[in-house]
Amino acid sequence: MSERPQFSPSSEQHAAAGRDDGGAVPAPSEAMPEASGVGSAAEVASLIDQVAHDLRSALNGIQSWAYVLDHSLDAAPPPAQRALAGLRTAMQLVLIEHMEESVRLLADDAPPLWQPTELKAAVNAAIDGVRPATEPRRIALPEVVVDAVNGNADTTVQGDPRRLEPLLRHLLLHCLKQARNGDTITVRLTPSDEEVQLRITESHVHGRRAEERVSTLTDFFGRRAVPGSRTPPRQSSGLMLTRRMVEMLGGRLAAEQEDQCSANHGNVCIAVIFPRAPRPH
Repeated sequence: MSERPQFSPSSEQHAAAGRDDGGAVPAPSEAMPEASGVGSAAEVASLIDQVAHDLRSALNGIQSWAYVLDHSLDAAPPPAQRALAGLRTAMQLVLIEHMEESVRLLADDAPPLWQPTELKAAVNAAIDGVRPATEPRRIALPEVVVDAVNGNADTTVQGDPRRLEPLLRHLLLHCLKQARNGDTITVRLTPSDEEVQLRITESHVHGRRAEERVSTLTDFFGRRAVPGSRTPPRQSSGLMLTRRMVEMLGGRLAAEQEDQCSANHGNVCIAVIFPRAPRPH
């Protein structure tokens, strides 16, 4: 049994009273900003912070009810056990925290703080950070492989740690969401004189589906308008953040098919090209 969640007074009173109101969680006392007043990045960030607060309040009430139900049922059937386990998971809070972080980073227009960064070490640190998310789904995520070119294995670039670390983490998390149970995500670095290329398996699809995925990602990375009146495909917040951070660091993004990613793994991969010298957006 997992540790009991933290109760807010409203949630605990609500659960104890057993009110028949459909399990609704009382709305927080803080008022939401008026939509018409949103006119700057700071106001947008403030609005998202408020939404995150409201989501946490609702999630707290849901987890409180899960705790009460878990202790009220002597032997819940397997479907109910799985449902209660899902309600108790901390993943919802992680998603809220990532949303808040993404908004702050997307709204940050401050110039980069350049410093030498060993990209191999930074990528491996990001891999270690997301590895716990791979274990329940048996996804293989080995350490990065460096493909030396003409004996050059140096992966040092001028980077901004404020943006590079979340860029790598959110990109890896996006690829984990795309992966199927038991898949392998390959991460490779290829250094050259002027830049270092990072390639990560993005999705395991074949044939026409792979071509369509490459085309969709290419349009998204290049900020290309969708032909006609079609609505552009929705992309994850991780990809939105990756695109913005890469642009701020003066890099480039590309989508590639299997033979460009690896001879053995991956069907579609994302390539991030980091310049060795500062190249502000």
